[in-house]
Amino acid sequence: MKGASSVRRAAFIVALLAGALPTAYYGLTSAWSDLVLHKARWNLTQWREGTAPLPQAVELGETRNSLNRALMLTPDNPMVHEDLGYLYGIRAMKASGLPDLQKEMLSQTLAYFRSAAVLRPMSPHTWANIALANHYLGTVGPEFWEAFDRSLNYGRNEFSVQQILAEIGFSRWPELNDVRQKALLSMIFGAPENARKSLAAIAARYHRSELGL
Repeated sequence: MKGASSVRRAAFIVALLAGALPTAYYGLTSAWSDLVLHKARWNLTQWREGTAPLPQAVELGETRNSLNRALMLTPDNPMVHEDLGYLYGIRAMKASGLPDLQKEMLSQTLAYFRSAAVLRPMSPHTWANIALANHYLGTVGPEFWEAFDRSLNYGRNEFSVQQILAEIGFSRWPELNDVRQKALLSMIFGAPENARKSLAAIAARYHRSELGL
């Protein structure tokens, strides 16, 4: 009986450990992914905020490799997909004199943000960037308008989202229906004063002074 009890206890411990292994593995994988991402994400933050000059090809390649390693470790992390989307957006910006290459980079940008939207469907920043990539690609179809509407619905109080929507909206003002035009103006008039001035400056750049901003 004592031997049987020991066997049962050992079996229980093995089963408990087996159940814990996936959680432990996920925790270790996630931690290692964060470590791999640390420098890459710091670089991306500097480039996005303009506190560091846009990178050269070697630095872009190193950052891309780090992000791809992190993606292999944690494929369901929407932030990694978004980071790769931003990275390819930077590459598209740097390829402004090479239309074919720029289009390829923008297509990669769009693909990564689409993946992020599947994993995090209520992120206004993700939808805003899907709209922006389509805007620059000139693909103004159902996906573009869905992304525009979702980003406006989810992120009307987020300044970075407001900037993207203003850039898209005022450059394509005649293409917006009445509902979208009113929603965009409502977003801007409801923004804090400093933000409203910045958004009005975007409208002025596209000669929309008649809107009273």
